[in-house]
Amino acid sequence: MVEILRFEDYSFKYNNSQKLSLKKIDLSIRKGEFLVLIGETGSGKSTLLKQLLADLVVGTKTSGRVVTDLALNNNNFSYVSQFVDNQMIMETPRDELKFVLDNQGCTQNEIQLRITEIASYLGIIDLLDVEAKHLSGGQKQLVNLASALILKPKVLLLDEPTSQLDPIASEKLMQMIHKINEELNVTILLVEHELEYAIKFANRILVMDDGQLIENQPVRDGLKAIYQLPRFKNYLTQVDRLALELNLSDELPLSNKRVGQLVQKNLQQLVLSPQIKPNTKTKDVLNVKKVSFHFDFNGREVVDNVSFELQQGRSYCVIGPNGMGKTTLMKVMTKQLSSQSGQIRFLGKKLQADFYQKAFVLPQNPATLFMKDTVAEEINYQLQESRSKQSLNSILEKFSLQGLEEMSPYDLSGGQQEFLALALGFIKNPLILFLDEPTKGLDPNKRIELGKMLQAFQKQGGTIFTNSHDLLFAARYFDRVAMMFDGKISQFAEPTEFFKDKFFYTTEINKAVRDTFPTALTWEDIKRRES
Repeated sequence: MVEILRFEDYSFKYNNSQKLSLKKIDLSIRKGEFLVLIGETGSGKSTLLKQLLADLVVGTKTSGRVVTDLALNNNNFSYVSQFVDNQMIMETPRDELKFVLDNQGCTQNEIQLRITEIASYLGIIDLLDVEAKHLSGGQKQLVNLASALILKPKVLLLDEPTSQLDPIASEKLMQMIHKINEELNVTILLVEHELEYAIKFANRILVMDDGQLIENQPVRDGLKAIYQLPRFKNYLTQVDRLALELNLSDELPLSNKRVGQLVQKNLQQLVLSPQIKPNTKTKDVLNVKKVSFHFDFNGREVVDNVSFELQQGRSYCVIGPNGMGKTTLMKVMTKQLSSQSGQIRFLGKKLQADFYQKAFVLPQNPATLFMKDTVAEEINYQLQESRSKQSLNSILEKFSLQGLEEMSPYDLSGGQQEFLALALGFIKNPLILFLDEPTKGLDPNKRIELGKMLQAFQKQGGTIFTNSHDLLFAARYFDRVAMMFDGKISQFAEPTEFFKDKFFYTTEINKAVRDTFPTALTWEDIKRRES
């Protein structure tokens, strides 16, 4: 394959930082490659991507150069962000695509032809005239992908494009990106925390660590190398991790089907780990009874006659497709929206003015919570407001924010913003946490850190209500799971009971080994027998 791009000894720092975000990067990219770039939150992955589109980044190259015959502009390099809602600026997909082409000086005839072609290819013809506010997250991301492709780029830059999508939408989007790579020979540079959907399509894997490129290998060799790096083991797919931990195979990456066969073959040596169930019923903290909500007069019920209760010291996770009412339900539960019918009671009473003193709500966009100029000022302000005896340094350490004290909260990576917002919430010491997609932007290690924080919060009697597309996170850290679809919610059930009979909405390990271990949900659930 022909080289189309090369970073040579390339270093970069942001204007408001003394620290290098990229350190002596050497990387060659060939035409038609599909590269997956992983690394910890804030390690420089997105920064590397943005070097190829100058208007996305404000900073200084301190050494090296980017060598390419392609002009570094939107005609050759197209970018799709993890923030689904931030990229569409027009009312409908048709207007969005037309706006992109108008800016390029295309004729009306060419605009019509290009929109027809890209909408047909991506299967979004029926969405062209639907208002953006009525599109699901997966549909919006397809429109964002269409906006990127309509200029016929040579390289597609994708920054965690599945982070806000449900599992089925994520898989469909990744299959479409694979199709673009295979059929159109468009080079793909994909930043991801989730290898589950992408790794089977990639031909090379890159690993960033503190601004440095520490691995750059073909997928099979790269996955084996990652397994030997303690800090990066958790980035492996669940089925690859299971196969390596149990020494079943090193022919990576493995499919669910193949891992199921290997488990069946070695069944006599394997056993299901003990699965701990939560304690008996405790007192109710919050009761939701026959609650309904719609946005428009005579519009459909976005929340449709929903009832359940949350118990003290328990954790609850609601999963389901994009656009089915999960976020709206949470906003109704926390009085950000007023329901048209039903009743919500907190500690046995109707929601009072002091509710927000006893509850913390983490929205999908954590930046909406920030008010100060620096990370340190945000934390100190909350410490003062809550009259907390905790120190700034202890909070910075607990939430992995050391070294970021003087940065603007808005300049943090998506994962760092999540952790700063969570820090502000935990300082309040609330009785109940409401978390809307708390794992988006978090690398696998940070998800584990978050899970442990939530478990510690529960042990102190705290209650947690979460919406999430992260099925593994739901299975691993929550006492009860339910699914929301078309405004209605299923009964909450223990994860093993909830996931074991699901065909699509379940973990990859469960899909792989359900014939032999129907209640196994994570790679830790299966062990070798002790001899």
